[in-house]
Amino acid sequence: MSEPFIQYRATLDDYWRGIILFGQNVASYKFALAKALLELRPAAGDLIKLEELATPYARHLCDHLRIADKQVTSSRGSRFLNACRKANLGELTQQQL
Repeated sequence: MSEPFIQYRATLDDYWRGIILFGQNVASYKFALAKALLELRPAAGDLIKLEELATPYARHLCDHLRIADKQVTSSRGSRFLNACRKANLGELTQQQL
């Protein structure tokens, strides 16, 4: 069996570029993710658990929805975005969110 013509190992930067380049440009989830990661300031190689990321990510997404409620151009609703909207209205606590 022959070896591939080019062997490529993706770096962390490549994964980040994938999120930015291939994520929907009409959604701001990637900006909330970026803000949350900057806030957590992980060192290179650190593992960020979902439990650590969830609160700052949700907060930044809620902040964005207060400014611009439209999140995506598709007509489908999002349970998570609707929960963020309810949290903004005081109908859900941060813990419930």
